[in-house]
Amino acid sequence: MNAIFYYHRYMGFAENLRNELDYQDIEIKELSQKTGISKNTLDKYLSGRKSQPGVENAVKIAQALGVSVEYLVCNPSNSKSEVLTLNKEQQNILKQYNALDNFNKQTIQDLLKSLSLRQK
Repeated sequence: MNAIFYYHRYMGFAENLRNELDYQDIEIKELSQKTGISKNTLDKYLSGRKSQPGVENAVKIAQALGVSVEYLVCNPSNSKSEVLTLNKEQQNILKQYNALDNFNKQTIQDLLKSLSLRQK
């Protein structure tokens, strides 16, 4: 049997970007280096002075963070709960992860980040 989890999308590009940077513990300077987008421009996106990037920059940012463009640019009118269904293997992985202490959780996150970068 599959488990079903509900999660909420964030409200807009600035919030989504900020939350993803915080979640992945990435500094704006590092994102700038990964994307080739100036730190000043990224600061404008985060502050809301520049509401959303053009398609090219949105794709660069999404690729650097390993998320979809849609996730980053969704707007409040699209904000809704989404359903995520996990199979048995995914449920088992999640249970094992949740049983770890914070140090080991961070180790797993670092490993996954490293593996995903290696696949690019």
